[in-house]
Amino acid sequence: MKSHSLAKELIALGDALLKAPNIETKHLGQLFSGAGGVPTQSNAEMNFGITTLAQLSKHKRSEWIEFAQAHSINIQFNERDSARNIMGKIMSYLADNESEIQRVRNSVSHSKEPSNRLSQALNILLKNTH
Repeated sequence: MKSHSLAKELIALGDALLKAPNIETKHLGQLFSGAGGVPTQSNAEMNFGITTLAQLSKHKRSEWIEFAQAHSINIQFNERDSARNIMGKIMSYLADNESEIQRVRNSVSHSKEPSNRLSQALNILLKNTH
C-alpha cells in the first residue's frame, strides 16, 4: 500500500468515526459488536460493512452514475432509477462478477483523478472482500 492510498483510507475512516457515537476508544469494539462482548472478526467485518453501506446509500444519484462511468462499470440506468437503485445495481453487478471486484478495486486504488468520498468508502469496503 502506498502512502496516498493509506491517507485516503484514513480520511474515510475518520469520516466514519465522526458519524458514529462519540465513545472512548477502548470501547470501539463494542460499536462493531452490537453487544457488550468482544466482537468476532467476521462479526466486526459484517458490522463495518453494513455501516459503510448505510453511509454509501446517502450519496446522490449523480455521484453513483459518475462513479460507474469513471470505473467502467457497464450497467444500464433508467431515468427513474433512484440513487439507492443504482447503488443496488452496482453492488449486485460486483457480487455476481468476482473478477470485476478486483478490477474496480484496482481502478479505485490507482485512480489519478481526485478521489471523492464515495470512491474512498467503496475502496475500503472492497478491500474487505476476498
